[in-house]
Amino acid sequence: MDDKEFIPPGKRIELDHIDNNVEVGDGATLVAKDEEIYIAGTITSKGSFSVVGNLTAISIRCKRGSLTVEGDLSVKKHIRIDKRLSVEGALLSPEIAVGGVLEVEGDLQSDEIKVGGTLKVEGNVAAETVQVGGTMKIEGDCNIGAISVGGTVKLEGQADIENLRVGGTAKVESGKFLEVKVGGTFQAEGEVDIDTIDVGGTIKLEESAKIANANVGGSFKAEEEFEFGSLTVGGTIKIEAKATGKNLSVGGTLIIDDDITTEGRLTVGGSCIIDGNLYGNEITIGNEIRASRIQGNYFKIGRRGLATCPVIADKIIISEKATVDDLIGKDITIEEKARAKNVYGEVIYIETDARISGEIHYVEELDVETGANLSKEPKKVKKLPSF
Repeated sequence: MDDKEFIPPGKRIELDHIDNNVEVGDGATLVAKDEEIYIAGTITSKGSFSVVGNLTAISIRCKRGSLTVEGDLSVKKHIRIDKRLSVEGALLSPEIAVGGVLEVEGDLQSDEIKVGGTLKVEGNVAAETVQVGGTMKIEGDCNIGAISVGGTVKLEGQADIENLRVGGTAKVESGKFLEVKVGGTFQAEGEVDIDTIDVGGTIKLEESAKIANANVGGSFKAEEEFEFGSLTVGGTIKIEAKATGKNLSVGGTLIIDDDITTEGRLTVGGSCIIDGNLYGNEITIGNEIRASRIQGNYFKIGRRGLATCPVIADKIIISEKATVDDLIGKDITIEEKARAKNVYGEVIYIETDARISGEIHYVEELDVETGANLSKEPKKVKKLPSF
């Protein structure tokens, strides 16, 4: 195809079908005779032009300019626009590259989308990869393989995304995500199912959520029931409903407004405040824990720690100078200068200067170091009380 049609700058012309390549002058307007213009070649322009009606072409290249289409735009190979592309209908092309802004009022479908500035779509989006240097907003549903955005992302419909990487803030409505990495804040307003998420700042979940693995540098908040696999948070976790998961590690404070169950390890560097029961396998508290009851296989509280509720566990370690409530377990160690109320265990070891203000019942063995303060005479029993 060697011939080329030329549309003069500023010209308004009616078209229907052209079998050649077309060069469009700056400021020209192409008007569809019968609702659609079909160009069986490449459209090029060294400025900006507009189309009234639907447009179909093999490819489009617009240097140093913009393109506005008042209808649908379908391109079989690729679209390259230096500044702005605005489509009032649907946009379909395997490859789309826009230097500035891409706006689509209808649906958007492509294999590869690259936008230097802003991407805004009012309809649904289906794509393999989307790269945006600034901000991205999708008002409809989206099914995308990989998204990479330097600034902010807002997904207002149902999302199905394999890989989401955002430098700033990501705000989503609902959906499924395989891998998420956000530099700032991740917020979900509806139900989400996430396999892996890594957030430098904050996670906020407003509806019930399921996350297999999460790593959060700052804080984490869930307002409804939350299910997790492995959750690591550097700062604070607050869950306003029941929580169930495997491994949980908190550098600062853990706050739960209901029961929490962990199948693996629960580690809290600071304080733990639970308005319910804590059920866990391996529980380690650095500073303080307040709950209705703690029950697990292993429990340890750190030096000068505080536990204000009964602890039931196979293995219990109360570190030096810690203060705890009642203890019930198979193997209990109370270190120097620690304090406890009632202690019921199969095997109990009490170090020097420890203080027990209530009963001591043991089944097999009791070892009390010199200097320990016992308010009542220990009793050997056949079995421990049930709680």
